[in-house]
Amino acid sequence: MPKGYNGDEAKVPAYVMLDPLKRDDGSVVTTRAQWGARRAEILRAFEENVFGKTPEAAKKFKPKYAVVEKDAPALDGLALRTQVDIALAKAADAPVMHLLLYLPAKAKGPSPVVLGLNFAGNASVVDDPGIRATELWKPSAKRGELPTRVAFDEKRRGWQTQEWQVRMLLEHGYGLATVYYGDIEPDARDAVQLSVRQFYFAKGQTQTQAKADAWGALGAWAWGLSKAADYLRSLKMVDAKEIAVTGHSRLGKAADWAAAQDERFAAVLSTESGKGGQSLYRREFGETIGHLEGSFPYWFCANYAQWVGKDREIPVDGNLLLALIAPRPLYVASAEGDLWSDPRGEFLSAVDVGRVYALFGKRGLGTDAMPAVNEPVMGDLAYHVRSGKHDVTVFDWEQYVRFLDKEFGSPLSRGAR
Repeated sequence: MPKGYNGDEAKVPAYVMLDPLKRDDGSVVTTRAQWGARRAEILRAFEENVFGKTPEAAKKFKPKYAVVEKDAPALDGLALRTQVDIALAKAADAPVMHLLLYLPAKAKGPSPVVLGLNFAGNASVVDDPGIRATELWKPSAKRGELPTRVAFDEKRRGWQTQEWQVRMLLEHGYGLATVYYGDIEPDARDAVQLSVRQFYFAKGQTQTQAKADAWGALGAWAWGLSKAADYLRSLKMVDAKEIAVTGHSRLGKAADWAAAQDERFAAVLSTESGKGGQSLYRREFGETIGHLEGSFPYWFCANYAQWVGKDREIPVDGNLLLALIAPRPLYVASAEGDLWSDPRGEFLSAVDVGRVYALFGKRGLGTDAMPAVNEPVMGDLAYHVRSGKHDVTVFDWEQYVRFLDKEFGSPLSRGAR
């Protein structure tokens, strides 16, 4: 834990959580019929104060798909590999999103798919020589200088195999789709001119002239996930009703926000999205709005800066973000050694949002007692805190597969559909 931040539970002062079922006018939501209006209020609050608004032109944009490879046998016959280029705006120089898709080779019908953004390029997720090695962004050593494009380092092919567990998913009948997040926007300060966002400003506008609720990088990454889902839903061998979205850390925040806006995502598997994601601003533990805004202002809309030092006053919080995912299957994962992300805060968010799931006859965690390490609790909401650090591990993926099997039904038990 960095100096100056609280990592001691005994020093967390009393706080009051926001109520996802209490409307802005003070009335209380008691039925699923009333939830739609409350959901719209929460969504608007996140747009105005945290992530910014996705431009209507971006929402309506229909990309063209350039299929580079289709259904190539891969991974020792375990999978069929497809690679597709997706231009993210009409302009000739618009960013291109490179999507990698594996589907189980022996599937008898449409397969459920887990979709997520990766940090290190598609070729990093599994040791497969057939994955195209596309360029990545290299941050500048000097503040104020833009990142530069560099070739993928072949020594790093497959180096994030643990974090992705592609073979595990395929062996259980699930597909895996992924995109390098830098294809959408580099993860760097003041690099909006290298982002897809520049193509959706109003005519003659720049980022500095954009409205205070204009989308930030997290909004752009989340939007990219929805555009990837557009392509997946066009394929006969993908079950369009069973596309789960996943992400870790800042990309967990992007996955949370993608599912909050796009209800086509059938499930969410979010690993340690922490403050700004599933944890609670109001718990004075771990990271703060001040740190997030000071280190990563480009992730958020400009309005987010007004809440620095006012973590207990911002009109949104992690439990409200999770409420936007209800009543879809949701897995919240923490790590015991990741105090910066506040595991207890992530758990408390999941506990609280169970009240929203109950409106739809869905099961929450079934407990308000934090479970033991490496002991998951699963309703239609699920949670675990595992041993280890801020990461994605085999244990996480084992639980995610169990959860999806429970919610979707195991793909291995299905016949042709």
